[in-house]
Amino acid sequence: MEFSLIELVKEGGWIALYAFLFFILLRLEKRIESFEQKLEEIQKENIRREEYYRDISGWRGEIQRLDDKLTRIFDKFMEVRK
Repeated sequence: MEFSLIELVKEGGWIALYAFLFFILLRLEKRIESFEQKLEEIQKENIRREEYYRDISGWRGEIQRLDDKLTRIFDKFMEVRK
């Protein structure tokens, strides 16, 4: 690849060289855009996970409080029953 670029420059193929470099630049730009899109998707997925775990942790706390209340009610019921 390097050898062909040197030949182009020697033969005065500056236009071909510029076209080639422009083509490479466009390909790099497309790859960068695709990486940016993938990064955005990963960030959105991470935010969704954080919200999901935050919601679940809230539910866990509520379930634990309900469990404590039911245990106290059951204990009172057993005391009354005696």
